[in-house]
Amino acid sequence: MSIKSIKANKFLFFFILISSILYPLNLKEEVKLRKYPTYLIKDTQYISLKTLLKIINADNWAKIEDRIFIFLGDTEIKFRVDDNTLIFGGKKYEIKNLPKEIEGEILVPLDEFSQIFVSYTPVKKKVSEENIPEEKVDTRKFIIVIDPGHGGHDAGAIGNYGLREKDVNLDVSLRLEKYLKKQLEKYTSIEIYLTRREDIFISLEDRVNIAKGINADIFFSVHTNSSRFNRENASGFETFYPSSKIEVSVLPKSTDGEGELQETNSDPVLSQILNNLNETDIIDESRILAEIVQEKLAERLITPDRGAKRGNFYVLKYTPMISVLTEIGFICNPVIEFNLKDVEVRQAIAETLGKAILEYLKRRKIIE
Repeated sequence: MSIKSIKANKFLFFFILISSILYPLNLKEEVKLRKYPTYLIKDTQYISLKTLLKIINADNWAKIEDRIFIFLGDTEIKFRVDDNTLIFGGKKYEIKNLPKEIEGEILVPLDEFSQIFVSYTPVKKKVSEENIPEEKVDTRKFIIVIDPGHGGHDAGAIGNYGLREKDVNLDVSLRLEKYLKKQLEKYTSIEIYLTRREDIFISLEDRVNIAKGINADIFFSVHTNSSRFNRENASGFETFYPSSKIEVSVLPKSTDGEGELQETNSDPVLSQILNNLNETDIIDESRILAEIVQEKLAERLITPDRGAKRGNFYVLKYTPMISVLTEIGFICNPVIEFNLKDVEVRQAIAETLGKAILEYLKRRKIIE
């Protein structure tokens, strides 16, 4: 290579580097590319303050009562919850859709903040010439993992007339997969996987590792309920979302079943809590999905709505993505067991779960 070529390449590198650093911010495009969640409030799209801070690379900020302060080097951004005035570097902006605080989460209007931040250039980390990362286009798929509970030697709950939970879970999950694939066939960026497609045993560790291995976005576990002492009058449906998320280098040994865990601080392996997981919207998004599942099931089933609840289940705790575990009915109840034997009932439940997932994807603007 000639000296002239070397100089040209070095010039090209610095041009690309400077361009990437100085390129203005497109807030809406960044939200879309990074697949951050958005929230619809009275036909207006909002994002969380945490999402905004990540996109603009802001580490320094403060909240004093209803006032928010963000510090970007020498530039200060100030605004209030439920107030139409925002100060950006001394310049005053009037906004129509007001910042909100809902259940402790600050939400800001996406369109108006995009207009305000259009002239802002995020400060990126410096990159040495010796270690230039390749710029990659985000072509990543949005992946949904459906997890039919139990299987193989682990039959799960068994009804009074012999119906096995593992069989119901698998049949509903296969029908759910088929329904979703048909509804999402035009969305080539969405893929659906099952942790099992037949009557085999898959450990809870393997279920978690399957979801982690394919970098899933949603982990959706399907189960059929039973009560203590197999009460025949037990009835209703419920959906659990994680009470916490933990990342460990080696997953703890699990047992058969749903794997509901007892909270303990004695095991050093469980002490590696990922702050970045708990600080993001993963648990909140799981809760939202669980609530949508309950809403849709309540529209279709005549059994009691037992609600969306926090649950300390193995597959919820150790999967680092949005995750829910739904219990579609009490197999110990002879009436419910009889209904769950009916393929039309299973199909109706599968389609209802599918509609809940589709509704969640629409709220996230992943599909139209």
